[in-house]
Amino acid sequence: MTSRRHCVWDWNGTILDDSQARLLAVNESLAGLRIAPIDMRQYRDTYCVPVPDFYARLLGRQLTRDEWLTADNTYQASYRRHLPHGSHLMNGARAALLAWIARGGTQSLLSLHTHDHLLAELSHHGVGTLFRLAEGRRGPTGGTKADAMRRHVLNLALPRHQIVTIGDAADDAVAAEQAGIAVVLYTGGSHSRAALVATGAHVADTLDEALTLASTLPLAELTAREARVPIAA
Repeated sequence: MTSRRHCVWDWNGTILDDSQARLLAVNESLAGLRIAPIDMRQYRDTYCVPVPDFYARLLGRQLTRDEWLTADNTYQASYRRHLPHGSHLMNGARAALLAWIARGGTQSLLSLHTHDHLLAELSHHGVGTLFRLAEGRRGPTGGTKADAMRRHVLNLALPRHQIVTIGDAADDAVAAEQAGIAVVLYTGGSHSRAALVATGAHVADTLDEALTLASTLPLAELTAREARVPIAA
């Protein structure tokens, strides 16, 4: 790997293991919709982005605007309440971040988590200085990562065939495709392995494996991905 190879990491479910906080928050929001609580297996089998579609799968219909706002407000408040005691770095996450740097790579972070809260969490876990750039969500909740990924990649000002993203959701694969960069999906987060494999992306069961895949993807594959996306995307 050359010093120009860059990794865009996801945060929630990839570097940060916040699964318990997310499940507790989801179940509190479901209670407000009079939906029975779910377990982690159901969460990973059902979760999708945009998040309103996740709730629609559980409810059996699309939510009204008021229902979505209520569910989202409940989730956000509950998540912040449970996060301090319901999260920690993924096993091997710190080692993976340091290993990427040791191999001569640079890295950044892009998350749908609120930007200010993201920066605070990075500082709390002592990994903020390991990223060249860290960006969270500055707009409303309920969207996808695609637009943010395109902007993030443009801000990096690097050839897109030198950039790879590592995330835990099918949405990360969609965002990577639309931004013209490569992707590796990690099975330790919000999606089941089957859901990740179904995207056609490279899938890893550990962050060490994800790192190895990210650093050894054929350059021809990355160049082909870049060529399919206009430079101004």
